[in-house]
Amino acid sequence: MNLTATGLVLTVSQLGDSDRFCKILTGTHGVINAYAKGAKSMKNKNFTATSQFVYGSYELFYRRNHYVIDESQYEELFTGLREDIFRLSVAQYLCQLTMELAPVEQPAEEYLYLMRAALWYLSRNTRAPLLIKAASEMRMLSLAGYLPDLVMCRECGIYEHDWMYFAPESGTISCGSCGVKPGEFAVRLNRGAMYAFRHSVYADIRKLYAFSLGEESLKQFSEAAEAYTLSKLEKNLTTLEFLKTMM
Repeated sequence: MNLTATGLVLTVSQLGDSDRFCKILTGTHGVINAYAKGAKSMKNKNFTATSQFVYGSYELFYRRNHYVIDESQYEELFTGLREDIFRLSVAQYLCQLTMELAPVEQPAEEYLYLMRAALWYLSRNTRAPLLIKAASEMRMLSLAGYLPDLVMCRECGIYEHDWMYFAPESGTISCGSCGVKPGEFAVRLNRGAMYAFRHSVYADIRKLYAFSLGEESLKQFSEAAEAYTLSKLEKNLTTLEFLKTMM
């Protein structure tokens, strides 16, 4: 079976002395495994397009349990990620999160759009890295079926309050007046953080990163999104653990 696809290289591992094994997020087939013979060499025709964070087009054929890259052409390199270790680490974490949540051998157009946009903003440093991280976490979880209920307070039904509480385990919110249940862990969100939380889940994906936040609101938004991510994954990701050492 032959396949022509555009996609984003999420990870690259070396095979032997000269070959590469890539995980590529494609719009038509989700995450695929792809082998590139000789691509470790800079002289190889597939060297650039099989590097991590590269968005490109790929001509593949299927053999055994993975694809083999025959021809490839890069379109975006996101070279700005290499300029800052923190932004690079956020990008690596989002790639690992994508591999946990995105479908395999099924359409994943929205995941691909999200990741391409996230790397674009991270590469150019035009949005706060933690904003990109949190918004991506929430939208990716929603795409994967973990849609939280952020419409109104679960107790009284109010839409807005000076403070809202987000409970990661239940994925629900309660207002400052109703509070939280005894023993329940919840993240307190001011109006700005609550706006960002709702925006990251409900907004048009093309406008996902089209906002900014003050320092305190961003801190709360980031804490809530990360707590929700960990509650649904029920595991630690190595890239997140490394990222947290710099936060």
